[in-house]
Amino acid sequence: MDRNGFSAAARDLGLSNASVSKAIKELEAQLGAQLIVRTTRSLHLTDVGQAYYQRVGGVLDALDDADELVRSETASPRGRLRLAAPLSLGLVALQEALLSFCKTYPDILLDLHMSDAVVDVVGEGFDAAIRGGNLPDSSLKARKLMSLDRVVVASPDYLARSVELKRPEDLSRHDALIYSGAEHSETCILKRDGEAVQVQLRPRLRVNSSIAVKSAAVEGLGIAVTPHVYVRQALEEGALVQLLPDWSIEGRALYVVYPEQREVSRKLRVLLDHLAETFRER
Repeated sequence: MDRNGFSAAARDLGLSNASVSKAIKELEAQLGAQLIVRTTRSLHLTDVGQAYYQRVGGVLDALDDADELVRSETASPRGRLRLAAPLSLGLVALQEALLSFCKTYPDILLDLHMSDAVVDVVGEGFDAAIRGGNLPDSSLKARKLMSLDRVVVASPDYLARSVELKRPEDLSRHDALIYSGAEHSETCILKRDGEAVQVQLRPRLRVNSSIAVKSAAVEGLGIAVTPHVYVRQALEEGALVQLLPDWSIEGRALYVVYPEQREVSRKLRVLLDHLAETFRER
């Protein structure tokens, strides 16, 4: 199914289409269940086929990892490495790290899936995923890469035509640009000298992209509470102004998560180490 058809799979295996089709039919006969629904234009897994594929895929990955573990004593890490990463963060903060990884390990095929949707790492066959925020309890192992410190920002144009903002409570009187992909996205807690203030924001725009939040803030649509990494350049250029700088905001962190059984993979270990070293230097 990774090749989206019998023809591509047959080419990879050096077999004919008929041989691959026959092997699938024999497997279905042996199991007493239909695994794949075929039409003249496409094929897709049945429900039982999907379950079987996920179980077998994990076994095959484990065999590949075992083979690689033996080869790794004398050879450089190689093979395919599937990584999921948030789209916005990937464009802003991960490109440099991942491109340098590809240059350092040319024998590893990095298969990068960028989306702000949360993927099922195990169910969708990923080796690892990069995630921000508070991690839910799960069977995945996690390694912290960096803190995502948040700041309050707005454009000079917006501030010139809006009510004054001196304390956290004033935020509720302003138009807020909300990143909808985070939990409790319409509230924030600001702290200073032992004082903590929880503020309910007034949404003007909700969007599931932090880059879009930054762009809307630059255009003067409202105030944004966002990780500094997304707005660093806009602050340096004067397109945005940081507000309430004496107050700290309850932050989040950036993690790389991975199935526990995949840790034996050398190609995954070198990725984890490379990411950790890259973000440590920032």
